[in-house]
Amino acid sequence: MTTSQIWTPFEAPIPEILAQYPEPLMALARGEVPAFVLRQHYNPAHCRALMRRFYERSLLYDPHEVGDGQARRVDIGTSFGHHRGDREKFHAHSAETLELFETLFDGYDDPVRTMYDALGQLAPGKEVKTAREPDGRLYGPAIFRVYHRETGHGPHYDSVAKRTRAFEYQISRFKHQFAGVLCFQNSTKEGGTGEPYLYNCPFRPALTEHLGREEFAAYVAREGIERVQVQLEPGDLYFFFTENIHEVPAVVGDQPRAVLAIFFAMSPDDDEIYVWS
Repeated sequence: MTTSQIWTPFEAPIPEILAQYPEPLMALARGEVPAFVLRQHYNPAHCRALMRRFYERSLLYDPHEVGDGQARRVDIGTSFGHHRGDREKFHAHSAETLELFETLFDGYDDPVRTMYDALGQLAPGKEVKTAREPDGRLYGPAIFRVYHRETGHGPHYDSVAKRTRAFEYQISRFKHQFAGVLCFQNSTKEGGTGEPYLYNCPFRPALTEHLGREEFAAYVAREGIERVQVQLEPGDLYFFFTENIHEVPAVVGDQPRAVLAIFFAMSPDDDEIYVWS
């Protein structure tokens, strides 16, 4: 746990981040800082226009009003976690996402490219590329996650190598896993719903029994673990270390929260960074 200074996100343009943290990703992995936040890194007017496009093309809908009416997240893109169990279906779905994204952003700045470019600048000397298997098949490059009311994530950590243990996939070869999140639309912000919490608490097996929402809240209070809430506006982008415990409170209200998200992984001695969704 950091003791020399308050554990708080570092908000600055990329050159200032690099001046303060020459190896930003390793600073995240070491817990020196919870997140790097790039304010208004993507045009918020393009966020609004693309959200309208998603609805016009029936890529977005309210799950409370269709099908079984159950609350669930709506995705535009390929979720590795949802599809990895069937490799052929996973790669077929990824190919469809790649084809969709080739034209989905026409007329606007490409938000996926914006995220990859920012990551490349924060990882000097590394080559950022969409994750792939030795046969050349690509993973989904990014995913829009849309959280309607009653949806969020309880306390958890993300790591293909340490949590999912999907060793049959190439992304498991890397030592550290991270995420990037670009805000496209906020919920109505009743009580800060939908805004993520990051904890200064790397996962370890002993934490497994504490990861229920109430159990983890009690554990955090008892152990004095630092946490921060990353509050974003459309166009804001942040990067964080997913092997720290984090959560997303359930959305309240009728306006969903929408983000563009990527996972990525790297090792200090590997020239490549693989990105997926």
